[in-house]
Amino acid sequence: MYLGISCTGHDNALALVDDNGKVLYAQASERDYQSKQAFGLVADQPRKVASLIKRFAPDTTSITICKSWPENTAARMQAEIDKIEVDNVDDYIEQFVAESLKAELSSNKNHIFLPNIAIAGGGTQRVARQLEIDTFTRHFDHHSTHAAFACYSSPFDKAVCLVVDGYSEDTAQSAFLFENNQLTRLEYPRYSGKFNRLAASLGVYYGVTICQLCGFETNAGEEWKIMGLAPYGKIKPELLEVLRRYITVQDGQLIMPETSAAAQVDLAEFRCGYHEDAETCADLAHTAQAYFVELMVQVLNYLYELTGIENIVLSGGCALNSAFNGMVLQQTPFKDIFIPSAPSDDGNAIGAALLGVKHDAPQTIIKNAYQTPYLGDEIDEQEVAHFVAKSGWRNVERLEYPALYQAVAQALADGDIVAWVQGRAEFGPRALGNRSILADPRSFAMKAKINAAVKFREPFRPFAPIVLHEKGEQYFEHYHDTPYMEKVLNFKPEVCAQVEAVCHADNTGRLQSITKARNEHLYALIEAFEQRTGVPIILNTSLNVMGKPMVSSLNDVVMTFLTTDLDILVIGQYLFRK
Repeated sequence: MYLGISCTGHDNALALVDDNGKVLYAQASERDYQSKQAFGLVADQPRKVASLIKRFAPDTTSITICKSWPENTAARMQAEIDKIEVDNVDDYIEQFVAESLKAELSSNKNHIFLPNIAIAGGGTQRVARQLEIDTFTRHFDHHSTHAAFACYSSPFDKAVCLVVDGYSEDTAQSAFLFENNQLTRLEYPRYSGKFNRLAASLGVYYGVTICQLCGFETNAGEEWKIMGLAPYGKIKPELLEVLRRYITVQDGQLIMPETSAAAQVDLAEFRCGYHEDAETCADLAHTAQAYFVELMVQVLNYLYELTGIENIVLSGGCALNSAFNGMVLQQTPFKDIFIPSAPSDDGNAIGAALLGVKHDAPQTIIKNAYQTPYLGDEIDEQEVAHFVAKSGWRNVERLEYPALYQAVAQALADGDIVAWVQGRAEFGPRALGNRSILADPRSFAMKAKINAAVKFREPFRPFAPIVLHEKGEQYFEHYHDTPYMEKVLNFKPEVCAQVEAVCHADNTGRLQSITKARNEHLYALIEAFEQRTGVPIILNTSLNVMGKPMVSSLNDVVMTFLTTDLDILVIGQYLFRK
């Protein structure tokens, strides 16, 4: 049995994989702690690990603990940072990276990076001793764990995989060849002396530099607001000129000069918080997103020329840029694309475990094509029944599933906002219909209502359309199957008025394609909604409020229901009304 741990210090996660590479369980730590991104919180709590062993591997005699970073990572990164004299650095972006990484490496300051690598696995070892189970520990390099989860979950037998994130051991960008069920790292040209590898990071560019320019929080996952705000803006030529001057692609690698003395001044003059000037901030976001696309297209074109392979797999935090993901097949020579449900660091828990399987049995064929995202915890039906009996909740009924679909579909068509909880929780940052808020997509007013009274967030934030897969081509241009809500596509002009609540300012939607095989309950619900409205789409957003992760426990669900303007709560077959 293999227990994978993502131990970066943010987006920590836990995964359980059997000896054949089948993923049995995976969940981000933020769900258990109800702390967004679970900064500094170790993933393998003893009680959690004990329950997983009891459920999934009661007869196991050994567990291999697989971590998502090499054992000497903290020391190596500290040595890199110590080379930079932060007080004398002229380059704004380089300076911020240095300060940011120093903060993460400081065990006395933020307790983020160093303790997580060292402590991860301790809870598992403690439980294993009590259960008389042998443990072994393996460390894997960070980008390989990204690539392993992505490639072994993909439908491809042969592909090139690009990993782009904030940073790894010594680079923020790696490429791999995936062939014959094996991963091989591709060698890029390595720049030293004239170029700073840590500063040349699209993850830092997007999640730090641009996030700061727009006044969003760099350590609160708010970089994703940039994507939502960008369609409301236009190109700001003077900012684009500065970005092109300081950040470029050479031989497929993102680079920037080590001494760009004017960068700090040039970029700082554009800083404008969203609440200070929404229009100007939208222009910053639009320009930054456009340049992100420009840079990524150059990198991907280089990879295609280098390999000639037509299938591309994207992973790393930058693979969550769904607006770019939807453009790849139109703007590069690649013919097919795959992005896993959790391309950020949480997915590395699965990736590390899969690498552990391959390390011990290299001939094992791992094939998880369409890896179900429903890998997390579930709410026990008996717990719900007990809650109903003890709470005295009067307006509740338990319906058989055909009747439940019809009742909820009618409520949606009537304008009710529904909290929908079914089965096991999704693995990854997107609500994919098991921990979701659902609503009618036809009215623009619905978007404003949910943002203001349910999610408590900015009005520009979009909502996702879930579409029946077989109807996707009727609604989207260049339709491509999108099982994990990983791509933004353009709505066809003639259908925009039918789905105003999920049609963004630029007539796009971050869609999820749904089939009966992937999610039987959600598929049947949308079918019932289509029967009433003629629209095979419903609005979807994660079941949480701004600043909190998706709900996990029954208590999380009920509290969110009672403290927002949600109208209906469905947990399994139970339907609650206020």
